[in-house]
Amino acid sequence: MIDGLEIHPSIVHFPIALTIVGALAVLAYALLRRDWLRWFGPILLTIALAGAGGAYFSGKSAEDRAEHIGVPEAAIEEHEEVAIWAIWVIGLSALLAWATHASRRGVWLAGVVSLAAVTLVALAAHRGGKLVYIHGAGHVPSASAPKAGASPAGATGGAPAADTH
Repeated sequence: MIDGLEIHPSIVHFPIALTIVGALAVLAYALLRRDWLRWFGPILLTIALAGAGGAYFSGKSAEDRAEHIGVPEAAIEEHEEVAIWAIWVIGLSALLAWATHASRRGVWLAGVVSLAAVTLVALAAHRGGKLVYIHGAGHVPSASAPKAGASPAGATGGAPAADTH
């Protein structure tokens, strides 16, 4: 969290999308054998790896807040464990994509590892979604929400003022 701003939800979508598109680019290069395609996979997977690192560290900063609002620690740990595996496989995928982009030797291996990275990223995303939608990790208490024991009509007990707009 940076000055009260939760950035994990903003960051996580970039490595998800970039891993998927990067893997598709590696597979397209393997199938179509067009020179103009050879750079897309390695570049996108490298950026995905950097984004996944940012997502990991922003998630670590959000972990305490999630536990504080009642998200089960076991569910957080499952999400984190799959995310760590995903980061390693994205890294291997990017490395193989760079190693095979010029000669095309081994490009199919890079494609298979890229698909494994997509699978792990999807699993980590699914578990992250469960943290938000099942366990309430994305719940941020509103400043305008009534405090416990307070009357929704206000402190005076009267009806709320009419909107004059």
